[in-house]
Amino acid sequence: MAASLWIGLGTKGWAVPGAGQLPGHGSVVSGLPGTTYTQAAGTNTATLTIPAGSNTAILWQSSGGTLNVAGSGPGFNVGSAATLIITAGGAGSSLLNVDTTGSPSYIMGTLTVNSSGGNTLPVYVANGSGIVVGPKASITAPLGLGLLGYDLSSQASSFNGTVSVAPTTAGSSVTVQSGATLNATGGAVTIAAPTVNVGIATPTSFAGVWVNILSGYAFTTGLGANILLFSPITNATAGATAGSITISGPASSSFIFPSNSYLLYSGNITTSGILDLSTLGVLHWGTFNPSNLAAATFTNNGTITWAPNNFHVINQSNSGSLVNNGSIQAGTADLVINVGGSITNNPGATIDGGGFNVKLLAGTTSAPGNGIGGGIVNHGTISGFNSVQLFASNVNGIGPYPKGGIFSDGTIAITNPAGNANGSTLIVKSDSGNVFLGGTVNIADPKGLNAADLSVPSGQFFTLGTNLMAEFVAAFGGSFVGPATITTETIIFDVTGNVNNRTGNNPLNNGFHLANGPWAPNTSIYVTANGVGKQAINLAINGNASVTSGSTYTFANSSSTIGGVTTPAPNAGSNLLVNASGI
Repeated sequence: MAASLWIGLGTKGWAVPGAGQLPGHGSVVSGLPGTTYTQAAGTNTATLTIPAGSNTAILWQSSGGTLNVAGSGPGFNVGSAATLIITAGGAGSSLLNVDTTGSPSYIMGTLTVNSSGGNTLPVYVANGSGIVVGPKASITAPLGLGLLGYDLSSQASSFNGTVSVAPTTAGSSVTVQSGATLNATGGAVTIAAPTVNVGIATPTSFAGVWVNILSGYAFTTGLGANILLFSPITNATAGATAGSITISGPASSSFIFPSNSYLLYSGNITTSGILDLSTLGVLHWGTFNPSNLAAATFTNNGTITWAPNNFHVINQSNSGSLVNNGSIQAGTADLVINVGGSITNNPGATIDGGGFNVKLLAGTTSAPGNGIGGGIVNHGTISGFNSVQLFASNVNGIGPYPKGGIFSDGTIAITNPAGNANGSTLIVKSDSGNVFLGGTVNIADPKGLNAADLSVPSGQFFTLGTNLMAEFVAAFGGSFVGPATITTETIIFDVTGNVNNRTGNNPLNNGFHLANGPWAPNTSIYVTANGVGKQAINLAINGNASVTSGSTYTFANSSSTIGGVTTPAPNAGSNLLVNASGI
């Protein structure tokens, strides 16, 4: 091979092929006899013809082999000015190309699987040292294209049209640079490697019945039938490493993943640009360490339309954490993000339901030892049409928020201007940590929300740092504190802790603030205090109020006699103070 065809890259000695370079030193190791390889005289175009009905595998080596043309170099490479045409002598063929040189395969020019006469075939390119598809590359494989950054040389001699990646299969990376076009309109585009970097320049850069991206997963695939079997590679496998994916979408319009495509990775993923995930069949991440799913992260730096959490998608509650630095939008239904780790919505970021509701769940299936747990932190904006619901649990104490809980100093918005009459709702519920609801809660309806459900576990604090207006409010769990005001017609406190806003030693200045709203001239307050120690229920009402304490022991401050046995009230000695400006 002429030295002029190689350009050195870095200390590893890898090289970009010369402009006219074509694959070389190929040996057919499985399939029917009759594979031919020719180059048109005076051009950089070669044609590789596979026999009809043949599952053919070719090892492209550093030297030797019987498949060579004038422009051949070691391994499977297509230079920027070169064209490789692959044809089938008849129907029923498939082709596995395995580069064994120890250097990455570069596809910088044109690779076309010819469908003339209706005869075409799915094509795999595999290289355990990596695959790079250049920014001006064009790959057309109508029945399917596989770019696999794994060493599949051991499978070549028994190739039957499908390939498998095991947890111990050695691999490297696949990089598809922005500007490349991949076209498999009659099959799958499948990109898989321990590390995957994909740039998608336009909405039509990738075309296929399915577009699948996998990293850190064991799988079996046939390009005409999509992914047949898959399972995450975990740290239980000796020497295994977590997969990672970086996807850069178009800058001005969305790339939509074809219906029922797969996006699977056992480690981290980072997205940018504009991507539509709403039609994915499977979205799953962060499963490499099953004892701490929250350790792996989906980081969004662009604009994504979220995948629905329905029966088509692996239960996302068994996925890792989510960090949003950009915009996450609803598709054609309510925006439900249900993760096994935590959810962080950073400053300037938005989670927007548009005309749909928003529901965020972080670690809600957390149970001791199951590796699931998280919290929710909102520094940006969370906006739903008629409801916003936030749920978090972290009994395992893992991930970025080991105590779980919910914290918002950003904006929560309910945008339905007639929300109150249509059951508009805010739910903020933590099962394992404190809650701080600050920032702003913007409600488009001047009558406020129809209902708010606020919940924090016993022994924890729900701190209200921003005003809230809801016709009906339920406050459950531990203590409810903070300087803000709840404007409401009816509120239920079912608590084991205190309800107050302690600012000093004067009880008259330590009340938890309530106010009458536009629904009625009175606020009805229902109190059930069922703690195991003294409780302070101190309420300051702007306007009129009625208080019902029922039969709670708190206000009897006495013992009870049941069946002749006298039982002290567990919270005897508690206090109720109501300070109303009205009656």
